[in-house]
Parts: sequence; structure tokens; C-alpha cells
Amino acid sequence: MSKVALITGCSTGIGRDLVQHLAKAGYCVAATARKANTLADLPASLKLSLDVTQPDSVNEAVAHTLAQFGRIDVLVNNAGYAQVGAVEEIPIEKVQQMFDVNVFGVLRMIQAVVPHMRARHAGRIINISSLAGKLSTPANGAYSATKFALEALSDALRLELDPFGIQVAVVEPGAIKTQFEETLQLHAGPILTKADSPYRTLYKLRDEFGASMQRQEAGPEVVSQVIRQAIETLKPRARYHANIPFSARLMIHLGDPVWDMVLRRMFKVEDSKN
Repeated sequence: MSKVALITGCSTGIGRDLVQHLAKAGYCVAATARKANTLADLPASLKLSLDVTQPDSVNEAVAHTLAQFGRIDVLVNNAGYAQVGAVEEIPIEKVQQMFDVNVFGVLRMIQAVVPHMRARHAGRIINISSLAGKLSTPANGAYSATKFALEALSDALRLELDPFGIQVAVVEPGAIKTQFEETLQLHAGPILTKADSPYRTLYKLRDEFGASMQRQEAGPEVVSQVIRQAIETLKPRARYHANIPFSARLMIHLGDPVWDMVLRRMFKVEDSKN
């Protein structure tokens, strides 16, 4: 039988394209989303409602997938969203909700699926991180924190699960054409448009930065191709980039002093010592 892939967050963007990509390649795909009706036109072998913040929902989706196919070869943790705002202003409950999806949701999926993979001594887990999991920018610290956390979890998992025949890889997309920015504005609009915020100038520059990033966007199929590579290669790398420009890769290697200098210029941050 073809490989069985369970994918979270398939209603839009990367998840949606990945379902189509893997189904076309002959995979048995279990596509999931909070609202199952958003999956109606996808060519998935199984379409399930799944809220990664609810343990019962996670367990039911895994159980349905196992009942249908008998195994799960690949788990792709794709569900996630961004909540932006200055660290001082962003409501704690909004950050908690984002962590519940982006980090704890991944943990719930892993803890539900890994025992079955371990019993078969086979499996692959692909965690969808972001360039924001390597480089944090002003007004984006909370979202970056979720992706930094996912990178750390993946590093530990890679070694914890290797003795059991389970391989773990991280895919780090850069600017990708999805509904990500629209969802971001839905969650963060009240913060970014707050009239009396001391960070009004920062938020305006963040919007300009976001617009410039949109001009560099690639289609989600670029990420799907990288994910498939991470799934099918015999020995996956720890990390895969998808549409990350050379300049950003260079910043990752050059370290904090250079990155701070770039951000100070970009966001017009003055040194308080001057």
C-alpha cells in the first residue's frame, strides 16, 4: 500500500497544496482541519475534523486514520498561525492561544502518533517551522517564540526517536503566498491599529516590511516539493529551507550583532545610549 500521510492544517495554504501534491504522487492522505467542510474538494483519501488544541479531537483523528489505513507512515505538523504585536502590548491570553496551536498542538499530535510508529519501528515526522524560527523581528517576537520552541522540540525529538526508526525533519518556509497575512490581520488588527500605542511607528514599519516580503512570495507548491523531498529521501537532513533568500541565510550565520544592525536600520530603532 502507498505511504499514509496524516497532515494538519489543510484548509488553506501549504497544507492544502501538500494534500494535492501528495495525493497526486500516490500517497494515502488523511487531510485534517478544524472545519471539515473546508476539505470537501480536496483529493484526500480521508478527510477529518481536527482541532489540535483538543486532546479528544487529536486522539479521534489518529484513531480514524489508523482504522482506515492500519498505520501512519508520515505525520506533517503544519497547523499554525501568527499573532503579532510588541511584547509589552500583546495580550497574554492571545499568546497562550497561539502557543496552544503552534507548540502544544504539535506535542499532542506527536504524543498520539509516535507510539504507533514506535511499535512498527518506522515513521517520519515533518514539523513546519518558519524563517521566523531562526530570525525574530520587532512586533513578531511572540510568533517567533512559538517557532523557536518548535525548532528546539524537533532537535530533541530527532535524537530521542532515532533509535526507534522514526526520523524527524524541520521545514523552514520563507515568504509564501498563502492566507497567512489575512489571518494575521484578523488576530492582530486591534493591536496594530491601536491609536494610543507607543509602538504606532513600529507597527507602520512592520506593515511596510510585510508588504515588501509579500513581493518575494513564492507559491505553496515550493514548500510541498521540499516537504516531499524530506519525506522520501533515505536519510533526511535536520532542516530544509523553502524560499529563504541568500541574504536571510547569511544573517542566520552572521549572528546577533549583524542582525541587530540590520533591524535597527529597517525599523529605525535608535540606540538609547546615543
